[in-house]
Amino acid sequence: MRVPPRLALATATLTLAAGAAALALPAGASPTGGGCYLYGTAKFVHGPNTSSHAFSYTFSGVLTSCQSNTSTPYYGKIATLVPAKGSGTCANNTGSGVALVTWANKKLTIVSYSTQSAGAEVVLQGKVIPSYKVGKKVYRTTLDNGDAALGNLGFDASPQECAGSGVKTASITGAAGLDRTS
Repeated sequence: MRVPPRLALATATLTLAAGAAALALPAGASPTGGGCYLYGTAKFVHGPNTSSHAFSYTFSGVLTSCQSNTSTPYYGKIATLVPAKGSGTCANNTGSGVALVTWANKKLTIVSYSTQSAGAEVVLQGKVIPSYKVGKKVYRTTLDNGDAALGNLGFDASPQECAGSGVKTASITGAAGLDRTS
């Protein structure tokens, strides 16, 4: 059976990350956290194409099938609080932003994140922050404050848009999670 290259790459990356995380834990550390499957859509302004340039995007989606050794709910909605910033091409880019997760139990998690992308793979790293202000409204984290955020995501954009004037929308799917070592 032939394994699709994207699946093989994602599996290898997660395996290496899990191994590295286990090796990096200090003696007596007790990791907690969990993960979800993320499904969503990014909408771009001046989206990436074959020439390197700055772009911005918004993202919205859902977190499903969440598993945790803490009290994280099974389901949540996720969206950028303000347009995220990025730079690069469809083949290789970086980005950063702030996302709000609204869990099924109405608790909130605010994640400040950065992304590194190579081809269809997007590696997300970040941290849950205590609060974030948008205009006059202040959003406050009520679940998982201080946790590290990790994700291995797939970026599915139109090849025609990548080769042309730039990506307008792209689906984003993959594994995302939170981790705390205490």
